[in-house]
Amino acid sequence: MKPKEFVKKTVRGALDLLYPPSLYCMACGNLIDISRPYALCDACRERFGWANDRTCAKCGKPLRGDDPRTLCVDCADGGRLFERGYSCVEYADCRAVIHGFKYGGRAYYGEYIALAMYDRLLYETFARAETAAGFPAIDLLLPVPMYKKKEKKRGYNQADIMGGLLAELLALPYDNKLLERVRDTGVMSSLSAEERGANVKNAFAPARGREGAARGLRVMLVDDIFTTGSTINACAETLLSDGAASVSFIVFAAGADVGGLMTA
Repeated sequence: MKPKEFVKKTVRGALDLLYPPSLYCMACGNLIDISRPYALCDACRERFGWANDRTCAKCGKPLRGDDPRTLCVDCADGGRLFERGYSCVEYADCRAVIHGFKYGGRAYYGEYIALAMYDRLLYETFARAETAAGFPAIDLLLPVPMYKKKEKKRGYNQADIMGGLLAELLALPYDNKLLERVRDTGVMSSLSAEERGANVKNAFAPARGREGAARGLRVMLVDDIFTTGSTINACAETLLSDGAASVSFIVFAAGADVGGLMTA
């Protein structure tokens, strides 16, 4: 182990002993038993809308239990370049977790979120084991990149934290240097689906000297939130144009279908 890595792990271990992050629920902040899954108290875990039942067959957004459709409104319109998406929980239930993770300096949330993603993929593997399609094979995990200046200001890319840990859990190759966000796309929460699509058009590219690195590979992207899918679709377009065989994705939170329980 390199000296820098040793110091980093030693300091992190000391801080965890003094202020164990899993003593407090990520969602509500209440004191919890450190054995609680995903560092969530029982009440928050039970009220979360976990994406284990009806989800869009394309992007993985939660659908209403009584909704006969298999695709959400956005996916039914077509134009999706990714193969399949998976999510863990409805965004409306975990806003506090996402906000703390992205803007509150709580990078350690990534450990619990990555574990939730891992369990989601395991669930999907077993749930689809008897279907003809099965679970898509993955050759490489990539984080959705942040604009470099923005990442420097925040101090980390939350997708990179989740992605690196998830890759370790899945024992899969991981590359956080292959794909770049070449311009700042700003905050898109107030934009319509059409505006988001235009905003991220040509916003991603293979890193210089890494062109063709994903050629022939089945790539899975990792990110924190999926709403309209514009960002994921733009990344998929870049990767497929550069030779990737297919692109899927996994996120922690997703907004439900516009005709469903909530929107994000």
